[in-house]
Amino acid sequence: MGDANSKNSEPNEFAGLIGTFTKYGTLLVGGLCLLMYSNEIGQFPEGMGIGEGLAFYLVCAGFLIAYSLYTGICTATGCLLLAWPARMLHRVLVRREALGRRRVGQILLHTDFSTMWELPVVALGIVGLIGHGIFIYYSSQPVQAALFLAVPLAQGAGMVFLLVVTRRKQHLESGVLLPEYSDQSIMTKRRDTVTARRVFFVWLVLAPLLLAPEKLFLVDAAFKLAQLRKDGATVHVKAPWSARVGQSTLAKATSFMGTDYVEFKKVNVLLRSVGQKVVIELPSASGVSRLSIPSDSIYVE
Repeated sequence: MGDANSKNSEPNEFAGLIGTFTKYGTLLVGGLCLLMYSNEIGQFPEGMGIGEGLAFYLVCAGFLIAYSLYTGICTATGCLLLAWPARMLHRVLVRREALGRRRVGQILLHTDFSTMWELPVVALGIVGLIGHGIFIYYSSQPVQAALFLAVPLAQGAGMVFLLVVTRRKQHLESGVLLPEYSDQSIMTKRRDTVTARRVFFVWLVLAPLLLAPEKLFLVDAAFKLAQLRKDGATVHVKAPWSARVGQSTLAKATSFMGTDYVEFKKVNVLLRSVGQKVVIELPSASGVSRLSIPSDSIYVE
């Protein structure tokens, strides 16, 4: 009876750990994105209420969506770039094995790299490759933009190593081993293989964030997905703030909200729906500045 209770408690404890990690991990990621973005625009949200705490979850969800898409595309692009080199290198090693040019006790396992050129992976990889090419072509700094290709290459290499380690793990678990392998050496090899596999999993998850030359673009994407940032928006600003915004080069028109409001189009809203301030960009002949407007004096369509 005690064993049954312990078996039932293990999944519950595991589920509780996942729930706790998700709750506080979400707040941590959302808060980190909010701090990074607030540092960029020079404005931290003021007057945070209980309801505004949802913004942290929105930012986190936006970041996770943007990061998952970016990681998936980079991984597929890396597989597309390195699938053929990995396959050719594997054939060379297999040929070397057939010729007997190996050390005594060395085993060369036949790794299946077909996962790297399956149709969905190839299709997504082509999209990623085209996207990187367009980004580099239209970038004002092509050399800096080309550094983003390091991320797909790292992801492709990580996938190659992961497949190799996974094949080795399957071999060690099959029970078909060389006679000179002792029980202790088998346990050590299995433990090392499991550790290496976890390392490459972490590699695939974290490498895009660590290697991307410009990391803030993911945070910007998170705020856009969370609807906390909007580029090219139409806003209605109430007096006296409308006079300050009217000094910029933004096009203004009559607002449907009344005579106290002025409509401005193609406005970059940097921060909205969080706290008591809305931050917008003000373009002028001398450059671009930022203006914080009370949330009750501005309406963003």
